Amino acid sequence: MMDISSARHRGIIAVFLRMPLNKTLVARKYKRVVTMCGIVGLWGATGAAEGQGRRVDNIAVMTDKLSHRGPDGQGVWHDEKNIALGHSRLAIQDLSTHGHQPMLSPCQRYVISFNGEIYNFIELREQLLNLGVRFNGQSDSEVLLATIWYWGIEKALTLFNGMFAFALWDKQTQCLTLAQDRAGKKPLYYGWVGQEFAFASELKALKALPGFSAEINKDALTLYLTYNYVPAPFSIYQGIHKLPQGSFLTLTADVFNQKNSVTNKIEQYWCPYQSAKANYHQPFNGSFNEAVNLLDAHLTDATRLRMIADVPLGVMLSGGIDSATVAAMAQSLSAQKINTFSIGFENSKKCEAAAASQIADYLGADHYELMVSGFDALNVLPLLPDMYDEPFGDSSQIPTYLVAKLAKSGVSVALTGDGGDELFYGYRRYFSSEKLCRVNRYIPELLRRPLAGLATGIGRLSLCEHKFLQHGENIAAGHPLDIYQSRISKFTEPHRLVPGTEKQVLANIEQIKALGIAEPAFNMMLLDYTSYLTGDILVKVDRATMATGLEARNPLLDCRIVEFAWSLPRDYKYQQGQGKTVLRQVLSRYVPDNLMNRPKQGFASPIKKWLSGPLRDWAETLLAQDKLKAQGLFEPGLVDYLWQRCKKNPDSRHSHLWTILMFQAWYQQQ
Repeated sequence: MMDISSARHRGIIAVFLRMPLNKTLVARKYKRVVTMCGIVGLWGATGAAEGQGRRVDNIAVMTDKLSHRGPDGQGVWHDEKNIALGHSRLAIQDLSTHGHQPMLSPCQRYVISFNGEIYNFIELREQLLNLGVRFNGQSDSEVLLATIWYWGIEKALTLFNGMFAFALWDKQTQCLTLAQDRAGKKPLYYGWVGQEFAFASELKALKALPGFSAEINKDALTLYLTYNYVPAPFSIYQGIHKLPQGSFLTLTADVFNQKNSVTNKIEQYWCPYQSAKANYHQPFNGSFNEAVNLLDAHLTDATRLRMIADVPLGVMLSGGIDSATVAAMAQSLSAQKINTFSIGFENSKKCEAAAASQIADYLGADHYELMVSGFDALNVLPLLPDMYDEPFGDSSQIPTYLVAKLAKSGVSVALTGDGGDELFYGYRRYFSSEKLCRVNRYIPELLRRPLAGLATGIGRLSLCEHKFLQHGENIAAGHPLDIYQSRISKFTEPHRLVPGTEKQVLANIEQIKALGIAEPAFNMMLLDYTSYLTGDILVKVDRATMATGLEARNPLLDCRIVEFAWSLPRDYKYQQGQGKTVLRQVLSRYVPDNLMNRPKQGFASPIKKWLSGPLRDWAETLLAQDKLKAQGLFEPGLVDYLWQRCKKNPDSRHSHLWTILMFQAWYQQQ
């Protein structure tokens, strides 16, 4: 590793985004088309000329709605019968027509609209060239099509190492296939709008269609109140779904006679549950040092693949273990100084800007930081409903957007550290939940039900969301995931807030229980990987970066690292009260321990101060009783109770209120 011991230049952006960054990063071996984009499509049963003309017009409108995802060009393809595809392109490198989409395969059989990136496309291209396949250009889209043509859709999907969502039309069989990557990084919504099957990268494109029904799915609303996001396969709208991670959906013309059967046709080419189980039962048998060496090698290669780009590239650096590891890997692979970007909050105790700056200095990176005030947050709030399309309650969406905007001022591609917590025991809640599991084992079964009932009864003496409700659920829990469910839930009884509904829980909880894995923390991490990571973290990053025209790449979510993490023994991840043991050991090879031995902070937002300060009037307006009554979705009295409690004591219910406020902010713009 190069000598990086001396302090390096650090750029501090005092006036937000007024300082251009014009640095080129890394001499690269390869050129390629990168298509971080938006995709849309419409498929109708009728082939009448007037029906197809209207369909093409609608596709153009839908595509235009996703121009923020692809400001560098738009394309529409349609056949003479009943299907039309659209594509909005963000070209990172080669702007030639070879990468234009929707793209036809050389054999003219397939048409694809593709959002994402195939990181191992060079390797696949070489294999196909050796098999006699020829290419017109350098794009990964062309390689993706050729791989599907040669090996078939299901086999091809298992070969791709990337992040993607795509729609593939087979002209020969008249079949439509929708597919999504293993981590669920790139979004894809689908459903019926009138008599047509429609799909898009974001809901705003579907909402632009004549006849779209904006009926709120109240079950999805209760799930949102529980988890702070709407988990797949739900969307906030009745009848519109999200394609789950690692899955594909192939439809034939008979779907128009069996509209309710669409979700039953979803198949998984990669099942996170079965993959996790297989790797857990075939554990890594090497020493701890061997595990560190192998993880270091995996991370190096995963980062290398994600650094292939002919545009400036940087790292979003929070100051934590994950992003620091990615930054260190990137700098070790770069012949030039990398760019790192971080933000902090004025007058906040949970600010990692200083730590990020120290790490960047040590690595020798060019570092840029922005300090954010409550008024900066106020300026971002009006943008969020349109940016996220659905209610989204994770308050770190604000700093994520701001750091993405900061990064876009100098680079077009940014690496992130997402995934490390869910794979390497990064959250403190795993440890505390395991302790609760041990405590629960000492409560006799005969006492459990009455004690749980007593705690719940005490909790319900309060109008809404007393802490004893969670205690009651913890005592009654029969499985570690039941305890964890109560720990990660924002609202314990969200159905009381949404009249006419019942309590909803994540379906994948039962899928994980069915695996029969005894280790509580493994179950918790797998639940987070299949829900919180895909439904919250990756959604947050995708929408924030796409809104700014920035491409985000996640080395830690490389499929090889995911499966390797699942094979590691627990004590390789957690030792002496600290998680991410093996990942920390990798990082210690690049960054000294004294820079990293700090409590985890992340991109948290000081919403307590905001709600009692610059955002108080905004909150008061959104939570007005007459507004809530007119909407008919929430129980006004319970919401008012929470708001009054929060105003009296900002430490009470502020996070609950934020979840409701973000729904209200979204709803008023519908």
